[in-house]
Amino acid sequence: MSHASHHHGKGHEKHHAAVHEPAHAAKAHGRVHHGRTTPHKVALAAPTTQPAPPPVPDNVGTETKLPLPRYAAMRADRVYMRRGPGERYPIDWVYHRRGYPVLIEREFGVWRLVEDQDGQKGWVHQVTLHGSRSFIIPGSVSYDGDASKVSTTGHADSRIVAYVPAGEVARGQNHDVPLMSSDKPDRTVVALLEPGAIGKIKACPQGSSWCHVTVRGYDGWIERRLLWGVQPGEIIQPD
Repeated sequence: MSHASHHHGKGHEKHHAAVHEPAHAAKAHGRVHHGRTTPHKVALAAPTTQPAPPPVPDNVGTETKLPLPRYAAMRADRVYMRRGPGERYPIDWVYHRRGYPVLIEREFGVWRLVEDQDGQKGWVHQVTLHGSRSFIIPGSVSYDGDASKVSTTGHADSRIVAYVPAGEVARGQNHDVPLMSSDKPDRTVVALLEPGAIGKIKACPQGSSWCHVTVRGYDGWIERRLLWGVQPGEIIQPD
């Protein structure tokens, strides 16, 4: 999907039209002196100096005025990451994973400087992002043909593995993350998530070290320290 945007500007013309009052109309209004009508004059207020807008803090986007940095998710199944904020810049990465979380660090017009969970940074178009919150299980995985991110040089990684059923917990690897039934002490394992698994964040309650998430139909809770896509101590309200 191409995220190229086209802007069609419309020319605006400003006309200054002179308005003349007929002599008979002036007479009717009693403005006659020595046989000549006096022009109707309108006093214009002297221009006032507008106060300069306050500077935008470094932690607020220059375009959206939203907080920076902030997380967002990729809207499309093909998103181009460029070296600069414009289509004239070369593409370094092509992301093929809808919902992939990124951290927005800067804004420039319709472009956003983002960073992914691997530390890769680049510019993407705003239309390829949305504010829905998602997460990814961090960690390195081998590539088996299902790439979430593909370099233009041919490198590929970040295999997406949805889950390992709870009945196969014993087969899980050291880097698997358990999806729990709740954030309560009596919680049980619902599934195991391998590195690269992506899901939706439903809520991260205040004062809790857990987040409520969904992953391909599985609903459960994950310790926030084990996922990438939420700020430390950040509160995410339920939808």
